[in-house]
Amino acid sequence: MLPLGDFFTETVSEALNKSAAPVNTGFKPLLKSEVQTVFNVDSLLYDTVKAAEFLKKHNNRKIWNKLFFDDFISVKDNDFTLLINPLFYLQYGKTDIDDDNFFINTRGIEIKGNLGKKLSYYSDFRENQARFRPYIYDWSEKRLVVPGQGAFKRTSDDLSIFDFSGASAYLSYTPFNRINIQIGQDKNFIGEGHRSLLLSDNAANYPFVKFSFVFKSFKYVTLFTQFQDFEGEYYYYHFKKHGAFNYLSYNFKNRFELGLFEGVIYRTTDTSEYINKIPADYFIPVAGVRTVVNGFNSDNNLLVGLNIKLKVNDYIQLYGQAALDDPGQNKTAYQGGIKIFDVLRYRIKNLKFYFQAEYNTASEYTYSVSDYKFQTWTHYNQELAVPFGGSFSEIFVKSEFSYKNFLLDIRYNDISTNKNGVYSDVYFLENYVYTATPPEIDITHKTITLSYVINRRTGLCLYAGADIRTETSDVSDITEKFLMFGLRTSLSNFYYDF
Repeated sequence: MLPLGDFFTETVSEALNKSAAPVNTGFKPLLKSEVQTVFNVDSLLYDTVKAAEFLKKHNNRKIWNKLFFDDFISVKDNDFTLLINPLFYLQYGKTDIDDDNFFINTRGIEIKGNLGKKLSYYSDFRENQARFRPYIYDWSEKRLVVPGQGAFKRTSDDLSIFDFSGASAYLSYTPFNRINIQIGQDKNFIGEGHRSLLLSDNAANYPFVKFSFVFKSFKYVTLFTQFQDFEGEYYYYHFKKHGAFNYLSYNFKNRFELGLFEGVIYRTTDTSEYINKIPADYFIPVAGVRTVVNGFNSDNNLLVGLNIKLKVNDYIQLYGQAALDDPGQNKTAYQGGIKIFDVLRYRIKNLKFYFQAEYNTASEYTYSVSDYKFQTWTHYNQELAVPFGGSFSEIFVKSEFSYKNFLLDIRYNDISTNKNGVYSDVYFLENYVYTATPPEIDITHKTITLSYVINRRTGLCLYAGADIRTETSDVSDITEKFLMFGLRTSLSNFYYDF
């Protein structure tokens, strides 16, 4: 599968938008074999032509190739492939409101390859220590997890330092050209936007089994998962719940793609912490059956939705989503967005420009139920869709300029939470019993990052940047300026823009 990191997905999205071949892109990660039918994936993502030209002009080609262009360890023998890469997220930063030094220290390894022509494998592991900025620290203390990366512990006398780890792995088997089966632990994402209102890579990794089938312009994906939440401490009881998702999409000549989504979080733990049997309809991979069986008022949490992509021309793409949690309570969510690709390349050589603007909103109590531990749209105490839960609206704007190996990324977020006097937080039961009206909170992020791409196999970048975060409500007004620099690989997305 192709990585979920924006560094890779934006490049693939641009190339596919210019193609006339229909490739269904709504359910991610995309299979490399599907994209490979349209263009050479390695040439696109890893710039192999440029690599060959560079190496012709330099001595010590093996050293230069490993450093800038190739996987760190590469073993290829007929149909067997083994690729190994180190993973990093090394960041140091300072704010204007705190004397502490904030850092992220991540070291990891990626192992991937093929066993024959039909079976591929992937695994990565990351070990982390971090002292996060105050707003991330406060959020993590409340949720008992690091955003998108699981539970933490403290191993030093400094209680502000978190120690945490994460791993993902899967096997991918393609017995026939149109069928793929995957089993493992990782993340999934539905949609074309920065956020997904249906299923995103916002929460931690989870175990899953996934089947996908492609027939002409149709693609059908069914996904079975196990989620869990906990309270008090990580080592306390984990409340397990199971998710089942169906996604059917149709791509019309790569001009228009429509996806129909159906997802159910099954209540497989009751209030006495007794594990119930998984209901029979959980195992039925036919779209619509779970909706008929469960409806919107059962013990299981049903969410249905639409995902849409429209190609205006080779350089402009429109996209959107709609989600319906409970029509009786008007629990809905909507997304609309636009992407503009590469409009400057033919005016200034080697200069590329990418622009994205997106609006997201969800009504109160969307993704939530009062019996939060057993049915809420969460995993490891974090939302499975947007980070803000329900009762919110967001404007997200991104502009990215790239010139050769330099990337300038400029972002703006404006997030309003606790709208209409209802808590946005979908995780905590207190949302339903508080008598006081919560204050509406407005959060903005203004972020600029300059990066130099060292190696495109893992998106290894040297970077520096700044983020100005403002949080405003009736009772407080806080502005924090943060300067940062570091070295990181870009295979995954970690969301701190909340």
